[in-house]
Amino acid sequence: MKKYVILSFISFFLLPITNYELQITNYAYAVEIEPLRLEYSLEAGKIYSGSFHIRNSSNFAVDIFASTGGYRYIFSEDTTPPASGKKTLPSCQNWLQFEKQKFTLNSGESADAKFLIKVPQDAKEEHLCAVLFDEKRSTLETKLNEETGNVQIQVTPRFSIPVYVLIKGTEKISAQIKEISTFSEVAKKGGVKINLTVENTGNIHIRPFGTLIIFNQNGEVVKNLSIGKSLPIFPGYKETISVACPKMPAGKYSAVATVEISKDNIIQKKTTFIFNKTGEAE
Repeated sequence: MKKYVILSFISFFLLPITNYELQITNYAYAVEIEPLRLEYSLEAGKIYSGSFHIRNSSNFAVDIFASTGGYRYIFSEDTTPPASGKKTLPSCQNWLQFEKQKFTLNSGESADAKFLIKVPQDAKEEHLCAVLFDEKRSTLETKLNEETGNVQIQVTPRFSIPVYVLIKGTEKISAQIKEISTFSEVAKKGGVKINLTVENTGNIHIRPFGTLIIFNQNGEVVKNLSIGKSLPIFPGYKETISVACPKMPAGKYSAVATVEISKDNIIQKKTTFIFNKTGEAE
């Protein structure tokens, strides 16, 4: 006798616990997919082709289902939305079409998921969506345990791959460092945390990164710190990026932030601060 959990865990827990054994089939991703992000600069009114490479690295067969969905926005606790409230960019979900939507791969097999992107004539600025790959054990491989009273739950892994389509000639890449502020770290650690607030004033997303150079009062470089690449910052949004500056001798210092927002497009800002004898910033 086979038993399935279909609608709800509630139904399962109403059954006599002593007569049932719960088995959860939850394996790691069986397939490898490349690339894991698509970023295009395309012309309006044109049709483009592309593909994903899928490889089954597991020891069992799987079915892969390809589709498109809405872009999943991820904001950090340091993200500030525009004054008018959260905004989203237009979708390109309907632009991307797969030639084939189901792939059955045996162990070690590979396939290319080919697609077309049809850009409308009136498209401009930037559009976003996600490509979804759902992975399920092949129906040829799936067998439920025949033991009476066995209950199985299968978890379906999903790849969600972001897609960014920039329309050539309509983009505006612009940003500014609104503020640089310093905060003392925990006393026993010493040093300070330097926060840079970057605002996207353009019409497409940016991923700023760069360096923070610390100078002493004689103008000598004492620290060269990395500003790690942030999550995408969307038009009108601000992101506060933190950089840890180690403890240094008491004195007056200046910090110059150089941030790259696109190739050959940088912004800069300078601030000054003082380390006191206890290692705190003023």
